[in-house]
Amino acid sequence: MPLLPKPEIVNCFFDESVAPHLPGMVLRWDAQAPALVDAIWNLPEGVVLRGAAPERFGVTVERHGPNAFRVRVLWNQLSLIWDRLSRRQIIASSLTPILEALGTDLWYLLDQPIAEMQAA
Repeated sequence: MPLLPKPEIVNCFFDESVAPHLPGMVLRWDAQAPALVDAIWNLPEGVVLRGAAPERFGVTVERHGPNAFRVRVLWNQLSLIWDRLSRRQIIASSLTPILEALGTDLWYLLDQPIAEMQAA
């Protein structure tokens, strides 16, 4: 996927439909950018979305082992949770260019200290 243009962050919020609440943003992307109009977004574990870049987006990455991450994603009205992704699965997904466009350092997220698993 080509580099994405930086979106405008319209506002920030907490998605209260999931627990714990997921921080999210309302994004406004350049409507003329061809990579954003009708794209194929490859998310971890074979999840594929087709369409425009998300207008509501949020992500949390929690490290639970040397190469194990819990990732929660808000993509418009869709909430996704992966309890055990590898570093490679995250980097290979379409989350990488979106985070880059938002100015988020993915390596910082992946190199965080290992968190203790919380009981659900």
